[in-house]
Amino acid sequence: MLIRELIPGYLEELKILNRSPLTIRNIRGALNAMVLFLEHEGITELVQFNRDALHLFQEDLAYRLTAKGKQLSVSTREKYLCSVRGFARYLYATDYLTADLSKTITLPKQPKRLPKVILEHAEITKIMAAPDMRTPAGYRNRIILEILYDTGIRAAEMAAVKTGDLDIVNGYLTIRSGKGAKDRVVPMSSRVCGLIKTYLLMVRPAMSRGKETGYLVLNRWGTKMTPTAVWAIVKKAAHQAKITKNVTTHTFRHTCATHMLKNGAPIRHIQEMLGHASLESTQIYTRVTINDLKEIHARYHPGESV
Repeated sequence: MLIRELIPGYLEELKILNRSPLTIRNIRGALNAMVLFLEHEGITELVQFNRDALHLFQEDLAYRLTAKGKQLSVSTREKYLCSVRGFARYLYATDYLTADLSKTITLPKQPKRLPKVILEHAEITKIMAAPDMRTPAGYRNRIILEILYDTGIRAAEMAAVKTGDLDIVNGYLTIRSGKGAKDRVVPMSSRVCGLIKTYLLMVRPAMSRGKETGYLVLNRWGTKMTPTAVWAIVKKAAHQAKITKNVTTHTFRHTCATHMLKNGAPIRHIQEMLGHASLESTQIYTRVTINDLKEIHARYHPGESV
C-alpha cells in the first residue's frame, strides 16, 4: 500500500474529530510535502515508512529553504512535524503500523522570543480614534479594534464572533472553537459592551444588506469578514494614527496581555483569557514587564548610580 493513499483517511478522521478546516488544510499540506520528499528518496510503500524515513524528512526540514532562500523557521518545522506525528499515531492506532513511530519524532526547540511590538496607552488611544465613527464601516472598524484590545483574541477568532456569542449585559464573549478547537469565555469591559450595543442597534442592520449570517462584524457585502480583512483594518488604523511601529492584530493581543500584567492581573487569569494551553506560553509577558522594571530600576534606584 502506498503511503499517500492513507492520507485521505486520516484527514477524514480529523473532520470527524471536528478539527477546523484551516487546521486540516495545513496538515494536508504538511503530509503532502512529506510524501513528495519520501517519494523523491524512493520511499513510497507503507512497509518503507519507518523511523529512518522520518529521520530523513526531519533532517531535510532542518536544511530546507523558503522561496526567498531563507531557512525554515523553527515554528514552521514544528508544524510540519506535528502533522507527521499525528499521522504516524493514526497509522499505529488503525493497525497500519505495528510500532508507534510518533514517539520517534523529536520536535525542534522553540526559542522564547519577546513580542517585537508592544503599544503604549497613548498609541492605543490614537489608533482607536482613527476610524471615522460617523460611517457604518468606521464604527464597525472601531468595534473590531476595541474588542481586540479589550479581550486579546486572535484575528480569526474576531472574524468568527457571532452575535449569539455576546453577553453585553454581563460583559462576556464566548469564543467558539478557538485555537486547538477549544471554546473559552473572555470578559469585556462595560464601555466596550456599550459601543457594541449601539453598533448592534444602529449600524449592523444597515450593513447586513437584508441578509442574516449571524456574524458580528460584516464586510461590504453583508457577509462574514475574513481574518485577513480584520488584519487590514488594524494596519489601516495604525497608519492613519501615524504609528510607525509594525502593528498587527497580534500586536493588540500582546499589548492587552502586557498591560493587564503591568496592572497586576494574575498570570493564570491571562493564560485563561488568551486561551494558552500551557502557562509557559503566557510567561513570555512576565519577561516584558521585568524588562520594564529593570529600566525603571536603572533610572530611579540610588544604587544604580553608585
